[in-house]
Amino acid sequence: MSNERTPLFSVALAALVLCALAPCCMAQTYTLDDLGAIAGNSVSTAYALSDAGQAAGTSSTPTSAIAVLFNNGKVTDISTLGSDVSVATGINGSGEIVGWNDFYSNPDFSPEAFLYSNGRMKSINAPSVFPAGTEAVAVNNAGELVGTGYFSGENFHAFLYRGGKMKDLGPPGAYQASATSSGEFLISNDKMTTLPMPAGASAVAAFGLNDWGEIVGTIFFASGAPSHAAKFANGAWTDLGAVTGALASRATSVNQSGAVVGTAFFAQTQYHPPKPGKHVPFISTANGLVNLNTLIPAATGFILTDAVAINDLGLILCNATNSGGSKHAVLLKPR
Repeated sequence: MSNERTPLFSVALAALVLCALAPCCMAQTYTLDDLGAIAGNSVSTAYALSDAGQAAGTSSTPTSAIAVLFNNGKVTDISTLGSDVSVATGINGSGEIVGWNDFYSNPDFSPEAFLYSNGRMKSINAPSVFPAGTEAVAVNNAGELVGTGYFSGENFHAFLYRGGKMKDLGPPGAYQASATSSGEFLISNDKMTTLPMPAGASAVAAFGLNDWGEIVGTIFFASGAPSHAAKFANGAWTDLGAVTGALASRATSVNQSGAVVGTAFFAQTQYHPPKPGKHVPFISTANGLVNLNTLIPAATGFILTDAVAINDLGLILCNATNSGGSKHAVLLKPR
């Protein structure tokens, strides 16, 4: 090869290398599916996502809320116990859904946990264990439920529901289970273990857990600096950073591959009348927290506000606001 052609060959080779590297350097992008709402309802809210791509949440009006299943473009009302309010908060790979019901006919604070399975909702409330009610928040693929059991409106414990039996997980004081973890503890094999506190932190909170035991949540700093989304793995917390300008951020979900999503919260900017600060959903990448709104097509008609969950297929469940100002659950699918 002559010396005259060598530079051209070098340029072509460099271009090929850059093209090969580009997909690795660019953030994943997504399409967006509006999960909709029950006919006549203006709002839907997502709370949980299964690895099969089914989601659970609520469809609501200004005065009522109904537990629903989002699946293959359909929204199914699963509230069959006649409650005034029902909320679906967890779903497993078999499509079993858990949550809680509220009956206005009961003047006391007394929610009733439910399990929806095979097209039927049943109450799993256990007044003999928790006289002031129960709220189920998560269910695993073995059909085991966790949630909160109330002795009163101010005194509550974590519970495990397995094989038709309700178990008080304790400990003394007020604690809540969420996907088998919350606050500063992890429940595994019915044993509660306190999570360690990272240096410089005043508190930690956990909101999501995968099958490898990786936990995601928030670190609150003793210095008073804005809280950061964080991940707990191999016995230690990792600070995932912050979204520029946010007042706080929290990680809400982690999948089996270790991908983390969450929400950043901004300060209130209007006080008369009050207007909450904006929410921004993110995915954690090697280059920091990336606003998911920048990874969807510009003409969807939605502004994403909160990232609820990410499953093992990389699907991301979010809540969003549409062009009419209504809140809807949406599902992001990797391109």
